[in-house]
Amino acid sequence: MHTGEIPRLPKGGIVKPTIVAGINALGRGQDRESLGQFLQVIAQTMGPEAIQQFINPEEVVKRLAAASGIDVLNLVKSMDELQAEEQQSMQQQQAMAAQQQAPQMAAVEQKREQAEMQAMQQQEQQPPQI
Repeated sequence: MHTGEIPRLPKGGIVKPTIVAGINALGRGQDRESLGQFLQVIAQTMGPEAIQQFINPEEVVKRLAAASGIDVLNLVKSMDELQAEEQQSMQQQQAMAAQQQAPQMAAVEQKREQAEMQAMQQQEQQPPQI
């Protein structure tokens, strides 16, 4: 049976209603459209490099999320997190490169030792000069 009433929300802060209709929703949609058009105009008039040079990607992501009513807290990586991941990736690449070069370095070291041994043997075989 329909009474036309909205059911009560559970207590304890489990449900947190957010208004996404009316003027707020229209404003958010307009913000998203405007931001998209702005980025397109920059890319078309100045080239895609201009976006990389002049636009802060972290801020674009935050504004797009806000325009969609999405809270970015712990969702979007911060610049510090991105830099830390990039640094870790570079360290892993360096470690892999060192691993790949290790056999080559060992071979060079072995050849150097062999050359030293041959030189010492040749000196021992030569009669002393008086």
